[in-house]
Amino acid sequence: MEGWNLPSSLPSEGESLELAKKVLELGWKKGVYVEVNVLGASRTSVTASGEEHKVVQGHSWLAGVRVEGSGLAYTTSPEGLVEAFERAYKAYKALGPSKLYELGPLVDRVSQRLERPPWDVDLETKVKDVLDALKEAKGKAVVAYREVYGYKLYASSDGREVLQRLSYSLHAANVTLAEGGNRGNGYWSVASRKGYTTDPRTAVREAVRKAELQLRGKGLEPGLWEVALEPPAIGVMVHEALGHMSEADHVASGSPLKKGETVGPEFLNVSDSPGPEGEWGSIFYDDEGVKPKKVEIVKEGKVNGFLTDRKHAALLGLEPTGNGRQEDPSKPPIPRMRVTYVEPGDWRRDEVLGELKRGVLIVDTSGGNAELDGTFFFMSQEAWYVEGGEPKYPLKPLGIAGNVLEMLKEVKAVGNELAFRPGTCGKWGQSVPVSVGGPLTLTALRLSPPA
Repeated sequence: MEGWNLPSSLPSEGESLELAKKVLELGWKKGVYVEVNVLGASRTSVTASGEEHKVVQGHSWLAGVRVEGSGLAYTTSPEGLVEAFERAYKAYKALGPSKLYELGPLVDRVSQRLERPPWDVDLETKVKDVLDALKEAKGKAVVAYREVYGYKLYASSDGREVLQRLSYSLHAANVTLAEGGNRGNGYWSVASRKGYTTDPRTAVREAVRKAELQLRGKGLEPGLWEVALEPPAIGVMVHEALGHMSEADHVASGSPLKKGETVGPEFLNVSDSPGPEGEWGSIFYDDEGVKPKKVEIVKEGKVNGFLTDRKHAALLGLEPTGNGRQEDPSKPPIPRMRVTYVEPGDWRRDEVLGELKRGVLIVDTSGGNAELDGTFFFMSQEAWYVEGGEPKYPLKPLGIAGNVLEMLKEVKAVGNELAFRPGTCGKWGQSVPVSVGGPLTLTALRLSPPA
């Protein structure tokens, strides 16, 4: 792979394309519509704690074949691709076709721009960076590095041929502190799509800071509070509780979101976009060869758009938005978010906080869940008691409960500074990289100490 240093034992982009074209030819002879997805990738992981150091390196080639939108089969070897087609064809004959939104021909090649290619940094340096960062940690700590880079290929019977070169690198730290019967836990990650450009010490220091804040955090009386949500917190809540409701498979099965319904004030806008290039959850194309579009889920306070793959675009009479994503070619593409966020408003940060006479600033969360009716429960990772617009002291972890549709209607102010955080979204057993974000946002939420 010229320019990108993948192992020579891994099939090249050109070899994968030729294999895909052979399968498309088989589909043409049988008179069926065929799609081929290929992922060729190199992977490295380094994990270190006080008890264990672990390094894993490897590479993989995986190809999936989908016939008439329903039959799916995959292989881990180039020699098995024709057999995978035959299995996918048999599955289609048993299942019947699944209508897909029709696309025209397109040929494109896109590549992530790298500042420091991960293959230019030797493994010894990557291990040393993790171990040096671990020395700065306190208490019980785990520091990790993960990287994957390579290419994705999509080819189909309608003349679409899309090749993407992608890179993901991430340092993360988890720190647990104990003192006088109190316990604090902090997690932080720093991620990059530009190669080996992150510093694990940044993740460690932030994780330690959050754990220490929890150790000296104070309690809070339960009840309905005015709350200012920082970009990590507002982004996670909008992603989990609103974004999933806007995915077209959930819309088709009865999501409570109805187009045109008022769910917030006129100044509230929520979007899912392909993202700026280099953002963690950004994509050039989805896994069905669709050029992604920005979707205004909520526009001027009203439900406006939904996130579609080709199957549900056809089912619902909508256009594909480029949200058909898969964890890898062994799994079907399904409607998934990319970069989901509250759009910036007009308020300065000090103006938003100034509205809190007695309230809570929630910086970020650590775990939780959301249902498809919009109800959610999260735990705060970092939160502050605010009085007279000024953060006074940190709080112990809080339970955050509510319904996103009610929360959005209570939004009083939206800040003017947009920020994103990297994450991983799980759905139907598939995980994909996403970004969440927004500006500082003022609303009301029910808070309580953990059970």
